[in-house]
Amino acid sequence: MNGERLTANGRSVRRTATAEDDDGLITSVWVTTMSFLFLLGSLLPGQCIAAPELIVDIDFNDEVYIRPEPMTEAEVEKLVRDLHAHGCQTLLVRMGYLGYLPYHTDLSYPIGFDVEHARAHGANSSAIGDLDKYIESHIAWNEKYARVLAAFNPPEVFIRIGHELGMKVVMWLDIFDDGFPGYRSKFIDEHPQCQWTAKDGQTRFEGLISYAWPEARSFRVAQATELLDLGADGIHCSTSAHCRHLPNPGGVDFYGYEDPIVAEYRQRYGVDIRTAEDFDKEAWHTIKGEAQNSLYRELAAVCHERGKELWVGLQLGDYTQMCAPLYFGDNGVARYRNLWRELVDEGIADALILGDYELCTQPGTPYWKAKGDEIGAAADLFSWAAEHYQSHCRGRTKLYTFGEWLSGNRQQVDAKLKLLADKTVGNGFDGIDVHEAMNFEGSGMDLLRRMAERLAGRDPGELE
Repeated sequence: MNGERLTANGRSVRRTATAEDDDGLITSVWVTTMSFLFLLGSLLPGQCIAAPELIVDIDFNDEVYIRPEPMTEAEVEKLVRDLHAHGCQTLLVRMGYLGYLPYHTDLSYPIGFDVEHARAHGANSSAIGDLDKYIESHIAWNEKYARVLAAFNPPEVFIRIGHELGMKVVMWLDIFDDGFPGYRSKFIDEHPQCQWTAKDGQTRFEGLISYAWPEARSFRVAQATELLDLGADGIHCSTSAHCRHLPNPGGVDFYGYEDPIVAEYRQRYGVDIRTAEDFDKEAWHTIKGEAQNSLYRELAAVCHERGKELWVGLQLGDYTQMCAPLYFGDNGVARYRNLWRELVDEGIADALILGDYELCTQPGTPYWKAKGDEIGAAADLFSWAAEHYQSHCRGRTKLYTFGEWLSGNRQQVDAKLKLLADKTVGNGFDGIDVHEAMNFEGSGMDLLRRMAERLAGRDPGELE
């Protein structure tokens, strides 16, 4: 047991806020005497408390976008080495691109841009703006992207360099992000029925794959298998969905009537939810949640048989809600129940990223209130998450926070990172997924180092 580390999730810590955190105000974090004594008593000789893990996610699409010339293998290596040198322990590398898969695979079309598709799906969209300018810029971007993929296979390079440095490299799958104007998913073109579907059985949420269909699960498992075979240390399933930014005809619970969901509900309850005026919505949400867990169960099988990990992005609360067209609005056009305890109890999820692609630093908004009275009224969503998930997950499934979006000047980014570090450490989470590497390139790597210092319990001093 010498040298064994006790994870942050193994700690029993509590915090209380003395001020609202929206503007990065300092909150008071305290550890109860009994919890502290319990912690000391539980340590064996040679054990120590591990600082929360610093994970940095790399949106490879953005890495390609921000460079005037195609990103090179040497630039990937420099990025990984810089992140490692400034405290990053684990890489989370995005391997989805609005329906394309940005690596060498036959599961996806080669990266390109379909102008006719863009005109058919991008008109009158505030997310697109000037359609002609959108088309012009995206043609150029994707031509550049194609040159990158012709030169090297991105995941192979991230994995090779990361492993040389002793880093864990997990591949990030966009399981709900398979369509946008001008971008075509080969899988959806071949299986259009495998998208969230409205009550009429015809209207589909374009780009939002439904894993109630076994062929949809098989597709995602095939992608995961390819990336694991390249040497990835695990697979992460993200709930990011750019298609939520597009115009949408529906209201709350407009989608979720795919054939397998309808058939399962009819078998259990003898009701056709497509024709019934009223039915048990909670039972319906549970069936959709079970379908989602079927995906995770199948992905876990291919990960665990190789000794690799499965991470799951988990929205907070009882439901995952896909709000559209306002991403953080209250119009949850597609929802399913979060059956997260199954993921823990069955050993499916090795880690959960809590508040995945949500704004936990902004409680009390209509988005949160749409999830229910309790979470809608929570003044601190980080402490709410600690209370609701840690006791069940401790010692079985790691809990990471999601680092949200970083914007503003250096002082503003540093203040946001301090807030996120305080929330992660103060609530005893196992680590944080900082979003994203692009924010630190150039002159910003010192901000990542300051984040690492804070997670380790050290004061980085004043920002220069």
